[in-house]
Amino acid sequence: MRRSGWLVLALMGLSAEMARAADRDAVGPQGAAVAVQAELAFRAGGDFAAWQQALRRRLVAILALPSPPFVPLEATRQRESQTEGHTLDRIQFTSEPREVVPGYLLVPARGRPPFPVMICLQGHSPGMHISIGQANNEREKASIAGGRDIALQAVAHGWAALAIEQRAFGRRATPGVSCQDAALHALLWGRPLTGLRVLDVMRAVDFIATQADLDPRRIATMGNSMGGTVSFYAACVEPRIRLAVVSCSFCTFADSWLLRPHCACGYLPGILPVADMPDLAGLIAPRHLLIVAGKQDPLARFEGVEEGCRRAGQAFAAAGAGDRVALLAAEGGHQFYPDLAWPEINRVLKQWEAPISPGHRARVE
Repeated sequence: MRRSGWLVLALMGLSAEMARAADRDAVGPQGAAVAVQAELAFRAGGDFAAWQQALRRRLVAILALPSPPFVPLEATRQRESQTEGHTLDRIQFTSEPREVVPGYLLVPARGRPPFPVMICLQGHSPGMHISIGQANNEREKASIAGGRDIALQAVAHGWAALAIEQRAFGRRATPGVSCQDAALHALLWGRPLTGLRVLDVMRAVDFIATQADLDPRRIATMGNSMGGTVSFYAACVEPRIRLAVVSCSFCTFADSWLLRPHCACGYLPGILPVADMPDLAGLIAPRHLLIVAGKQDPLARFEGVEEGCRRAGQAFAAAGAGDRVALLAAEGGHQFYPDLAWPEINRVLKQWEAPISPGHRARVE
């Protein structure tokens, strides 16, 4: 059994809540049925606001996110290059003590600031330079060809794009330490690596608010694979993110994380008895969630993606925002699909730019 499989079984065994009577079945990594009762699963007819508050509080605890006030950002921004279409700046900011987050900021050369901002997150890749279309070898060229130059895509569509380096990837990787090992090391400190990455996204939102040419009222986040996973959880806990574009990373836990091998960095201790991924999606409502999927993705059964989206839609409907969650599916595998995603992303942006009637102001945040 791979280490990630052992990790899943160990985390499941940590909780006495697993012994409770089940209301649905999940499938473990070796095909064994595991009875799970999700304590805070979405249930129609309840107090939606109270349910969101309770579930968000639990998710924040599971992610081990620190409470504010945070350390000063100590942000820097320096011009690196300029093209006809955009400027490219190197930026950095402090996320927490001894953690400096490097990144690239791309800003359209045309248009009127402040610009909407897309936070761009790579998954298991050589690093954030893939987001800006820079390849150092043939393998990286192939990665970019799979639609992963998401920052270039964003700036071409009129967004400012903030591509940050995720912990344990690229420039923030420790030589000789794999992402999986880094995740296990983080657990020894009681902090899942996904939670640390989510914290960096939250501080990226703080950084955006300090830049005069960026609009802190129009922030989205996107990524493929682990980039999508972090985008999803960040939107669940950070209300300033108004759109999450989650590619090849949304599914029921039973049809993905418990069924197919994954890196340890994405597992959250104790999440399974609390809520399934479709339940957690309800934390994003009434903001926007776009789910991009490949029907042949080897890391998730597409039937589980469809079921997850159906259940997420029920939570969004309860928030009066049933039209703000959508599944965009392609026939291919584990990659981003720009031609599917960007028309929908731009449709959301136009809604933000439209005048807001008084009766709908509560739904914008």
